[in-house]
Amino acid sequence: MYSEEGGNAVTRPPMKSPRITNEGSKEGGDHPPPPPSPSTQGMLQRLRVELRAPLDEPPIASSGHSAVYASSSLLYGRMVAVKLINKRALHKSIADKFLPRELEITVLVSHPHLVSTLRVIEDVSLSRIAIIQEFYPNGTLLRLLLKEGSIEECPRGAHIFRQLSEAVHYLHTRSIVHRDIKPENILIDSNGDIRLGDFGFARFIEKRERSRSFCGTRPYSAPQIVSYRPYDPRAADWFAMGVVLYTMITGKWPQEPVSSATARFNTPKVPSPACCQLILSLLDEDEYERGDYDVVVHSEWLASRPKWLFASATHVYEVLPRSAHDDANTVETT
Repeated sequence: MYSEEGGNAVTRPPMKSPRITNEGSKEGGDHPPPPPSPSTQGMLQRLRVELRAPLDEPPIASSGHSAVYASSSLLYGRMVAVKLINKRALHKSIADKFLPRELEITVLVSHPHLVSTLRVIEDVSLSRIAIIQEFYPNGTLLRLLLKEGSIEECPRGAHIFRQLSEAVHYLHTRSIVHRDIKPENILIDSNGDIRLGDFGFARFIEKRERSRSFCGTRPYSAPQIVSYRPYDPRAADWFAMGVVLYTMITGKWPQEPVSSATARFNTPKVPSPACCQLILSLLDEDEYERGDYDVVVHSEWLASRPKWLFASATHVYEVLPRSAHDDANTVETT
C-alpha cells in the first residue's frame, strides 16, 4: 500500500503505473506532497493520539488524494504504515463504489501473505479515512526487481510465486477478486516473505459472475479487459500472475504479454522449460483454458519442489546450503 516506486516496466519506469478504470478518471503517479490542509492537520493530530506517536514526515508516498506515513507506534509496539485518504479529492464513483469495497475487504481478509490491516479510522466530519497497516521495511517486489534485475527461479522465484499464489487462492475461495496484481502491490516483509496488498479495485464476486468494470493496470490486464469485453475476474487475476512471473524471472516487462511469451521468450534471461510452460498457461488468451491455482501448484515447475521451500523465507535460507542454492540456480536458469 505504500510504494515509493511503480511503473509499467522494470527498466526506467515512471513513478507509478497508470491504472485503467471505466468508473472514473485514470489515476496518475506520485506528486510532491502539498501542505496539509486544516482537515488533514486535524486528522494527523487525531492519529498522533491514537497511535501514541507522531507520524514521520515527509510521507513515504503520496498522490493527489492520499498520503502514506510511517510511525513508530507505542500503541502497537512496532512500526506501522498509515494511509490517509482525502475522500473529497476522489472521483465520486471511486469514493462511492471502489473505496467502500476496499475498506470492507481490507479489514476482512487475514492471511500470512496478504498485507495485514490493524485498524481503519474514518472521520466523517473531516472526510478523511486512515488505514493503519503493518509496515514492511523491504519495500515492494518492483523495488527488488529494479535493484537486482531479475530473480533466480529457485529457490527465491518459486518461493515468492507460490506464496503469492496462496494469497490469490485465499481471496478467490472467499469470493474476492483483486484485479490489480502487479509487482508494486506485492510487498516484502522483514523475513523476506511476500504480502499482496492494495485492494483498491478488489470486490466480491459470485461464482459465475462476469465483471464489466474494466479496471486495473494495463500491462497486467487480460485481453478481455483491454478490449472492453465482460470477463471472468478470477481468470484475469491469474493472467496478471503470469505477467508477474514472466517479469520476475526474465527481468523484463512484456510490451504485449501474450505475443512476447509465445515468441520463444526473446529475453536475455530465458526461463527453464517447466517455468515457460507455466507462464504460457497463465497467459492463455482463452480465459476458459487459462491456468489457475490448481495448474500452478501441480505444475512441473512447482510440484517437484520440496515442501519446506514454501515455508518462511528465513527457514528456506537456513535449510538450503549455499552449494545447493548455487546448483539450483544453475539448473533452473539454463
